[in-house]
Amino acid sequence: MSIEKTDDKYMVNSLRNGLLLMELFNKHEIAKMSLSEIAAHLKINKSSAYRLLFTLEQMGYIKKDSNKNYMLDTKVVDLSHSYLTSISFKQEAYAIMEQLRDDTGTAVHLFTLDGIEIINLQNIQPLGSFMSNILPGLRWPAYATVIGQILLSNLSDEEIRIRFNDFSEWKIYSDATPANLDELLEVVNSARGKDHLTSWQKFNNDMIACAAPIKDLSSNKIIYALSISFPVNAFTLEYFEQHITPAVVEAANNLSKIYKPDANW
Repeated sequence: MSIEKTDDKYMVNSLRNGLLLMELFNKHEIAKMSLSEIAAHLKINKSSAYRLLFTLEQMGYIKKDSNKNYMLDTKVVDLSHSYLTSISFKQEAYAIMEQLRDDTGTAVHLFTLDGIEIINLQNIQPLGSFMSNILPGLRWPAYATVIGQILLSNLSDEEIRIRFNDFSEWKIYSDATPANLDELLEVVNSARGKDHLTSWQKFNNDMIACAAPIKDLSSNKIIYALSISFPVNAFTLEYFEQHITPAVVEAANNLSKIYKPDANW
């Protein structure tokens, strides 16, 4: 990750570098990194990187193992928990998602777009034996998932180009994964206006999923994406499209009806 210089006189660069350091573990999907690796990613010298790590370690956000590799510590969870609990959901919204869980027998997820990633805000576990590992705070690459493609469809092609301008890590998960920006724009354009997208082993080889947009009806903008996921052998595609998909779309539409901008939801 490159740290670009800024002319903003109010920018506290040491704080910025510390936050970018913690983001490294998420953006690169690496659990542990050495001092040298962190300094290289941030493009700062080892002395500066060490001071950042020492400060974060003393505050409980970073820890190191016996091999002097650094990793996130549990205090980071407190930050994500505080953010997620600050998003207030009406009981009516919970009821809609719980009803979808009961109707489909699977986990229900609520995602939003954050830059070029999607982040899970809510997970309602199924009542049966299958337990979802899609927990609040989980991030996925938006380009590779139908959830992300639904959310990206709310943006103009120009905005998508700006967001992905410096992106080069086009990991391929299946033959349906966009391999570059032009392919992503093609996929997103085909998603615009659709009431759902289905992923049949397109992202996770063991899972099938369906995502539907939740909109601010006053502006018709997509705010969230509602999704469900199943083990791949749970249903036939025909049954999924005839019985599961309509339930997801209906729930997303009902959530759109009760969503109010600038208010608790």
